[in-house]
Amino acid sequence: MLQQTQVARVTEHLPHWLQRFPSIDTLAAASKREVLLAWSGMGYNRRALHLHAAASLICSRHNGIIPNDTDALLALPGIGRYTAHAVVCFAYGKRLPMVEVNIRRVLSRLASGMQRENAVLPETVTWKLAASLLPPRAYFAWNQALMDLGAMICTATRPACSACPFSRLCPSAHRLLPTPDRNTQTVRETPRRLYRGRLIEFLRKQPGHCATAAELHRLLFPDSGQEQRMRLFDILDSLRKDGMIDIHERSPGISASGTALNELRVCLAE
Repeated sequence: MLQQTQVARVTEHLPHWLQRFPSIDTLAAASKREVLLAWSGMGYNRRALHLHAAASLICSRHNGIIPNDTDALLALPGIGRYTAHAVVCFAYGKRLPMVEVNIRRVLSRLASGMQRENAVLPETVTWKLAASLLPPRAYFAWNQALMDLGAMICTATRPACSACPFSRLCPSAHRLLPTPDRNTQTVRETPRRLYRGRLIEFLRKQPGHCATAAELHRLLFPDSGQEQRMRLFDILDSLRKDGMIDIHERSPGISASGTALNELRVCLAE
């Protein structure tokens, strides 16, 4: 849940999730639709299906117990290097380094004289730094401390260098320039992931968790041109491939160019 979601939102959402899915096997036994409905308000809905699929594999491959091995964790959907290392270090107490956005920023500034607030070293470099600096003991506290330092003091903008315990050693302290403002006149197209999120949230609230493609078209696009129609089909196709929706044809021979949108019924995946 913490992947790309703020802690405050996760803290609010997690108790309800655990009440609905109190164990790995109850999550694995749930349908995709139940999982997507319970994920409402968290965004990045594909993570919910990754978590669901991971729970199923943990039950089938690991007797319902989360592995304590990074290779086994990396074989699960939605698990990357940082998450695997975090689980093994924080849950099982093993000595492993980790790099997430806060640690990468802290180590970059400590290792090299950064000129701007948004400057960081390549991720591969920061992983090597994290491994070389990891203490032989108290590595659990060290990893936690680096994340907290980046989240509260060595922040992405306006870092509080005067309050930092590393300020005298840090070549970037008190010298970071703000990131140049982006041109506010630029009109940016809404990312597809936002359209996908709006569509899934809309389906969550509909009777039977279904709607026609025509209703979804009106939801996402104010215009009714062929370009918007094709964009809608692209969004629907991406959601279908990710296993989030099912598309039912009221008539055979559906095609993106020739089918009336009200002939397509879109539902949250079962």
